[in-house]
Amino acid sequence: MILILEDDASTRDALAETLRRLFPQARVIAARVDAGPAVGQRDGASIVLADVAAVERVRRWSPPSARVVALTREMGPDTLMKAEALGVDASLRAPVSPGQLQAVLGPMLDGAADERNAED
Repeated sequence: MILILEDDASTRDALAETLRRLFPQARVIAARVDAGPAVGQRDGASIVLADVAAVERVRRWSPPSARVVALTREMGPDTLMKAEALGVDASLRAPVSPGQLQAVLGPMLDGAADERNAED
């Protein structure tokens, strides 16, 4: 499951639609940042997309196996170092293109499928 945490409704909806088209096999849920803990814990997100400012909170409630991808408009060294210190798996510049989403999330989803198959 891919969980998008974004407070702007139009951005959240557009990103969710793009992800559903790119990854039809994945369940995509989009929520406001403040709803993240409830949604993530209830639905067991394997990938969480969130702004760098929300990543620290995401790490508090997300399972250790969850991949966290930071979405940011600022890709300067300070932002990237902060994201790295928070343990993000990847950082993407917003607005993000479908190609960038495919390149970064595709391998993560393939890895999640491999982990599920190993558990069966």
